Amino acid sequence: MVPRVVSLTVLAAVLALPQIARAAPLAGTVLDGDTLAPVPGATVEVVGTAQRATADAAGRFQFADLPPGTLVVRVSAPGYSAADVPVDLGPGGVADLVIILAREGAEAAGETIEIVGKAPRIVDAPGETELDRRELVKLPGTRGDSMQVVKSLPGVANADAAGSGPGLLVIRGAAPEDSLFLVDGVQIPLVYHFFGLQSVLPSEFIDDIEFLPGGFGAEEGRATGGIVHIHTRPSRATTWTGFAELSFINLAGYVEGPLSREHNLTITAAARRSLIDAILPAAIPDDIDLSFTTAPRYYDGQLRIDWQPSARHRFTALGLVSSDVLELLLDEENANDPEATGTFFNQTVFSRVHATWRYDRPAVSSTAIAAVGTRQFRVEVGQDNFLDGDGGFVEVREDVTWRAHPRVTVRAGADIQAQRGTFRSRFPLPPQEGNPDMPNLTTDPPVDLDLDFDDTWVAGYVAADVSPVPAARVTPGVRWDYYDRIGAHTVSPRLQVKVEVAPRWAVLAALGQYSRPLDQAEAVPRDLSPEIAYQYVLGGEHDLSDAVRATGSVFYTDRRRLVVQDRARAGDDPLDVFVNQGYGRSFGAEALVRARTDHFFGWVAYTLSRSDRVDGPGQPRRLFDYDQTHNFIAVASWQVGAWTFGGRWQYTTGEPITPIVGSVFLSDLNVYAPVFGEVNSDRLEDAHQLDVRVDRTWSFRTWKLSAYLDITNVYAHARTLGYQYSFDYQDREAFTTLPIFPAIGVRGTF
Repeated sequence: MVPRVVSLTVLAAVLALPQIARAAPLAGTVLDGDTLAPVPGATVEVVGTAQRATADAAGRFQFADLPPGTLVVRVSAPGYSAADVPVDLGPGGVADLVIILAREGAEAAGETIEIVGKAPRIVDAPGETELDRRELVKLPGTRGDSMQVVKSLPGVANADAAGSGPGLLVIRGAAPEDSLFLVDGVQIPLVYHFFGLQSVLPSEFIDDIEFLPGGFGAEEGRATGGIVHIHTRPSRATTWTGFAELSFINLAGYVEGPLSREHNLTITAAARRSLIDAILPAAIPDDIDLSFTTAPRYYDGQLRIDWQPSARHRFTALGLVSSDVLELLLDEENANDPEATGTFFNQTVFSRVHATWRYDRPAVSSTAIAAVGTRQFRVEVGQDNFLDGDGGFVEVREDVTWRAHPRVTVRAGADIQAQRGTFRSRFPLPPQEGNPDMPNLTTDPPVDLDLDFDDTWVAGYVAADVSPVPAARVTPGVRWDYYDRIGAHTVSPRLQVKVEVAPRWAVLAALGQYSRPLDQAEAVPRDLSPEIAYQYVLGGEHDLSDAVRATGSVFYTDRRRLVVQDRARAGDDPLDVFVNQGYGRSFGAEALVRARTDHFFGWVAYTLSRSDRVDGPGQPRRLFDYDQTHNFIAVASWQVGAWTFGGRWQYTTGEPITPIVGSVFLSDLNVYAPVFGEVNSDRLEDAHQLDVRVDRTWSFRTWKLSAYLDITNVYAHARTLGYQYSFDYQDREAFTTLPIFPAIGVRGTF
């Protein structure tokens, strides 16, 4: 596989380098954000060049000889806030760019769509999706939470398998730990608060979300599944704006404004505190043996500072903090696991601080990132069983883009991340993938650990965006990753191709090797290798009209060196059970039809997939824990004056489970142990639900009032997460999500 990818990469680069392109044109229109009327006399300039134009009476402007590549167009006009718009200028140019200017003082926090300072990708990977702020905050069933929207995209399924917890994501059949969530290029350890009801980053801080389900380029690494890249929203506010919000979910506040107009220095800040801890205990039936010592509670806070000292330089500082805590008391003895009776406590806290410097010239641009962070977690179950971790990390990254000539852009970068911390535990080993038996504190021996942990990851990459002909783009690249703790490195060649085969039609393909570091208990041994995956993706896209686009792709992922447990190896060291003996595959097809007009957006998405694996030599092939055959989603949202109405319907195949076919009485422990059937030979019930949302906004002279009603699962078809059994495993009862969840929120914006 690797020689074949290398050969294709080298061939594409050699074919592309001799090509020389002429300059490309750019034309567009400047419109008023309130009336959509032309803005004559607006000044339009290309940042980092001497190119400047003035919009005519129809708001039109044009440039005749710009170099193809990623450009930033700056537009300003008297009485309007200036806007910076990134443009991906291909060899054929752009003839219909539309730039919307907002009037000064008219911006409302959380309602203004801005894309300042963000350059789009040169070549899309098949299946890549980018969502803007309008879709992020209005999608039904999300309660205004942008990160919930990702769950409505093709290739994505919820992870409700044992041990994962609701809210995590399965991307093209990969386990949640195989994928990464990045905020402005820096990984965050936790994306959702408890139960997946709310993400750790409020929507007002998010500009857009870039979803890469696979086949991504060499600049991204340490993931064998997909990547979700969250871009935070830069501020160019010339006046102070903000809001206060009260809902069933949380109490939130947000403010942004200029610290210094003279120096282009702005600040954005937000904070939230959950209210679910005040509501949930009252919703728990009295006949359930469960009481909250500390009900589910979270806090999070965000702070961003933007400074643009000149047209070529932009500095950003971003700080994030998140805290979750939950404590339950189970008074009645657990007949299947008496040692688990009593207290359950879970606390997770993390923080991140990023500093980013962007430098842009016509031929060269660079982005440098420095980040530090901390993470603490504590889990207690029963009397004397716990997991406890405390650590920090530091990361430095540099990405450089060189536009060598109009048809060749070279990109290169490197990053290093160092982690250090402590880990203590007294807990049974976690079950391996496919093992249906959750840790039993009564029957499973505990593993005692008290260790200092450190690891360093180093990576570098180089890639080229080349256009052998105007209608084609090829991106060959290679990435090198080194994992210090296990002393291993990987070399990962990758290739992406996009060809416009006809007007409004394009074909995309991607293939490459990917690797990821080990985590949780697997990260403790030093004699393992990183897991790797070979991804093959072929897709296409067709613009049915200016408002409707259809995309589709087929994918195949070959997973190698999967870590499994061989308990015969344990001996005196229980952590010696981990070996790289597993392999697996995921394959399927995805389709997405997406529409967007001035007053409507929506899409229909469908995924057909299968994921299976083999746990070692001589083992049978079986379904992966997260396999979900069918996933269908339909979303629609209409704006009618001050009202917005939306709906979302989803159908998903139930996840595989291993049935319990009997039990054995363990007289020395006085408990029953389950007897399992064939691994993952049964499934949970299929899930389907309808979500609806209604928004209403009232505008006053100096402020706005908005309210929403968002109902999850209108017809109360609760999703089955698993089963709880009687003491002898003869009877079972499903435990589910809440059958219906209404959320009401009110926001005042100034």
